Amino acid sequence: MRQQALFTLDLDRCTGCSACAIACRSENLVDAQIDWRQIHTFNEQNLPEAAVFHYSLACNHCLEPACLYGCPANAYSKDPSTGAVLIDDDSCIGCRYCMWVCPYGAPQFNPALGIVEKCTFCSHRLVEGLQPACVESCPVDALGFVERGSPDGASPPGFPDVGLEPAINIKPRRRLALAPEMTVCDVCAPYEQGDLAESSESKLRSEWPLLAFSLLATGLVSFVTARLIQGDDFPWPATLAVGFLAMMVSTLHLGNPMRAWRAVLNFRTSWVSREVAFYTLFLGATGLCGISGDRPAIIVLSTVCLGFATLLSVDLVYRIPGLRVSTVPHSAMTTLTAAFFVGLLIRSPWIALPVAAVKLALYVSRPGNLGPGKRALSTLRIGLGLVAPMVVWLSGSGSMPLLLAGPLLGEIIDRALFYEELDFLTPQRQISLDLSTLLTADGT
Repeated sequence: MRQQALFTLDLDRCTGCSACAIACRSENLVDAQIDWRQIHTFNEQNLPEAAVFHYSLACNHCLEPACLYGCPANAYSKDPSTGAVLIDDDSCIGCRYCMWVCPYGAPQFNPALGIVEKCTFCSHRLVEGLQPACVESCPVDALGFVERGSPDGASPPGFPDVGLEPAINIKPRRRLALAPEMTVCDVCAPYEQGDLAESSESKLRSEWPLLAFSLLATGLVSFVTARLIQGDDFPWPATLAVGFLAMMVSTLHLGNPMRAWRAVLNFRTSWVSREVAFYTLFLGATGLCGISGDRPAIIVLSTVCLGFATLLSVDLVYRIPGLRVSTVPHSAMTTLTAAFFVGLLIRSPWIALPVAAVKLALYVSRPGNLGPGKRALSTLRIGLGLVAPMVVWLSGSGSMPLLLAGPLLGEIIDRALFYEELDFLTPQRQISLDLSTLLTADGT
């Protein structure tokens, strides 16, 4: 078992007083808009069916840090002596992908600087033989620090566990009291489980540049692949212009767009880096196909493979443990969408029909898509996006623009829903899930 410095937390002692969070802010001069250490309360509603306790959480400096592996800019490092997971401010591009993959809410985006910040284990204090400021300030000794230890793997209710081996040992509650019997007064509204639902920020609103990029990249790969399969010429200067436009749009979600070139530096472990690298190579191969008169088979094959490698990387970027809705497989996957459009563009039923069937099955099986709230949207997505083009095609009366119009609208709707439904795991969401499970079990 690997050892490193780690936090300890006694749930019986923690009162949620926030002294640790205040000390962290004061010691590290944390910007007022963000919190490196946060207090999360289990059963904040004080429901009689469950206990009330608090989690004081910052970065857990995991032994298998998802932020380090996922960061495309190689901005993260792990101190070999303490195990502290650190960010280099000068390397961070502000893509916020680390915020997506961290289930503990540790990385925080600082809009004033355009970079991500988080707990440093008070590394500057550790080298002086001092404890982290949060630990030293805890008035009830609930928060502790061990210079050398191994995570015990304990995962009490409300604590996310996705296999990252967080460097924190949590002592579960030992004083278990039975819930008191209570009589609900006539004027009190009954509690409903739905009250625990966590409101999350719309990823569609905050990440619209990624929506635009994924749609443009999918269309570009589909168009180029279909042209190369058919051996047709294509306006490669205009194609490259659209490709570079998509790349520029994607940088709009970065906190530091001028550092965007760093996004390829972590090809070894980051799907974001692989996406950027493959897309850049795809554009280069597309230009080579455009200027090559005879188009050697190896160049054609390489271009198609690089295009679909880009889209596969795009899809795997969103394969994050703990998501409420699966993203792989998903009806809006860019690889499936590109294969569908290639089938339409070359008029191959052997490609388009099976892929359309898979996309339809994935869409209707997703929870809530056929519910009352999305019935009209689902009718548009299925009717215009998947059924109508097949009818037009089989009737033999449709031109290519008419054949593609419905699917384009359908895929825009589905991809937008994909971003709207992104709901990453956080301590607060884990608390809501576990509390709901507990209450449901007690109710049965």
